[in-house]
Amino acid sequence: MKFFKDKKILAIVFDFDGVIVNSEPLWFKAATLSLDKLKFKYNKTITYKQTIGLISEQVWKILLNQDLNIHEKRDLNRAYNNNLKFLFEKHLKLSRGIKNFLKRNKLPIRIVSNASTKHILKSLQKFNIENFKKTQIISCTGKLLPKPEPDGYLKAINDLKLSVNNILVIEDSDTGIAAAKAAKIKNIIRHTHNNENLPKSVKYKIPILKSFDELYF
Repeated sequence: MKFFKDKKILAIVFDFDGVIVNSEPLWFKAATLSLDKLKFKYNKTITYKQTIGLISEQVWKILLNQDLNIHEKRDLNRAYNNNLKFLFEKHLKLSRGIKNFLKRNKLPIRIVSNASTKHILKSLQKFNIENFKKTQIISCTGKLLPKPEPDGYLKAINDLKLSVNNILVIEDSDTGIAAAKAAKIKNIIRHTHNNENLPKSVKYKIPILKSFDELYF
């Protein structure tokens, strides 16, 4: 990408879902399948593009027309996890060009994601991607607040021991971009799977990466 030709990029921080793997439609499909199975009423005008980057609790709030009791939440989460397992095993795909990019990349790397480390490692293993050690995966769960809070990116900056001016973040959602900006990171690009995952309305106007085949340093 010409935009970063004159930038001194010394490390890359990737989001995971929607960046390394094209999984955002699968998360949303698992949600709607679960709601249908349990016969919950929900807003069927919502599309997956409106939920990109959101954690499951936020997706339920957008979709549902009712508050759930503790038993309903338990049943919904159980159905959701079962559907996720099935869909990811059958339909998960890598982002275009990511494997070749990781092979030719020589810069330090990190993953910062709202997904669990277990989910990320399992997905990487599925595609035989060995570029990321467990310590290079930062999951914004538990003590680290999920995006759009900057916790994950602040940890990545601390781990890399670099200026925010020398770090490139690759995100796919306004939620993730907001987190990177809150951490004062300057260089951010939005990965869109050839614009397939680009919402009609976005908050942040930043450079777009359609495929990792386009990214060189």
